[in-house]
Order: sequence, then C-alpha cells, then structure tokens
Amino acid sequence: MQNEPITLYRAYNLAMAANCTPKLDQLLAADFTLTHMTGLVQSKAEWLAQIRNGQMHYFNSDEEQVQVVPTSDGWQVTGRNVVTAEIHGGTRIAWPLETVMQLKRSAGQLRISQAVVTTYER
Repeated sequence: MQNEPITLYRAYNLAMAANCTPKLDQLLAADFTLTHMTGLVQSKAEWLAQIRNGQMHYFNSDEEQVQVVPTSDGWQVTGRNVVTAEIHGGTRIAWPLETVMQLKRSAGQLRISQAVVTTYER
C-alpha cells in the first residue's frame, strides 16, 4: 500500500522537473497549498501560473530519500531531492529540498493536498 504514495510523490517530482502543469494539476488537490522554503504560501493556481509564465522554471529533481507514514486520513510523505531551478529570473541553482507532503483521497483518487518545502544539509 505504501507504493501508491511513493508513486504519487515521484510523479509530482517528474512533472515539476518537466514544468508539466497539466500533470501537476491532475496530481494536486483543488485546495492544494505549497509552502516554499522562504515561507511563502501559494495556492495551486498561483504556483501553476508561475510555472507556466516561467517565473518558476525547474530543470531537474534527483531523489535522495523518501519516507511514507500513514495518517488518520491519508499519508505523509517526506522526501529529500536535489532540485535544480531558476526562480524569478535568478541563477540556476541546485537546492537540497526536503518536502513534507500530505496526501488524501478525493473521489477515490489519491491527491497531494499540501507540500511544505525546506532546505536540508547534505
């Protein structure tokens, strides 16, 4: 049963690295929020719009570690990936990012309802 949350986590990272907003739209719950490493909280619509207009441009996401823990209403996935991106026209940088995701079922489909991103020491 832990394969499904890991598969969803990996699909999210692949779609993000490909800047594939249609796929991300499928994977994320309607009320999804993303908390960036700066503390900025964005809605699904805001984040996907910034990917579409190039303000957030991702190049790669290399998984280093992933853990899954069941919760009362779904799963918590904690993953560590080195994500290469250009943010708001800045320099392309490879960040070690830890993402803690909440996954919940909606209409029978497992979706990502929340992601909180911080950096970690390598």
